[in-house]
Amino acid sequence: MLKQLPEEKKNLVTGLFKNRQPNNSALWCYLDGIMPGKTYVDDLENPTKAICQLDMSWTYISDDADLKWIEETLREIIKSAWIQVIWAPSRRPEYPLKELGKIIPRYEYIERNAPLKQPCGVEITPFTSELFDKLPEDYQKWHLQNYNTKEAFLEKAFGFYAVENGEVCCEAEAAFTANGYTEMGIYTFEPYRRKGYAFAACLHTLQELEKRGLKAIWACDVENVESVGLAQKLGFVNPVEYDFIFFPQVN
Repeated sequence: MLKQLPEEKKNLVTGLFKNRQPNNSALWCYLDGIMPGKTYVDDLENPTKAICQLDMSWTYISDDADLKWIEETLREIIKSAWIQVIWAPSRRPEYPLKELGKIIPRYEYIERNAPLKQPCGVEITPFTSELFDKLPEDYQKWHLQNYNTKEAFLEKAFGFYAVENGEVCCEAEAAFTANGYTEMGIYTFEPYRRKGYAFAACLHTLQELEKRGLKAIWACDVENVESVGLAQKLGFVNPVEYDFIFFPQVN
């Protein structure tokens, strides 16, 4: 049976996540109360093991949780939701519930050298209401799912558009900012791909993050060769290899 920790007692588990995990800034956004989620523990009064399930599906496991408890807890969680478990390198080669989960190898880049080339001359501009309205409708809806309103997106989101002839070519966003880290996201719209716009938007975003004293995280699937290539062009090196484990909802 799941033991869900009341949100007002979330401070009881912060000390259980001392080791840095991949996609760590999203975890700390949750622990700091910036993002919604749930926490399941072994003991409601004196927890020694915890699993944090963010509403966006990413799921984190505390340092000292053993495989048996992890499997028992995950088996209960996926009765009501699909999740993506961040599986740290130190936990390999063991995996929980192998018969139910799909293992997705990932890279996380943090270390960065100088970029390998110069950006093209496309216009780079901060997010604006006018340009937001020019985004494809499905992409606007994706932002609204995360921020609820356009006004909240413009107030809270940080990033830049690459703009050509008044049209948005691509968007670079820094999200999940906590503990001095933030995670990069990039999307280039058709028909503007393979023209260097993503590189230009990302490089500008990285430079602005550095001015703010923030370290960027670049995470992607190992099989996403375009994202891996863009990361390397931007100067990212020495990635950490880890896994997402995707669990579908199982009733």
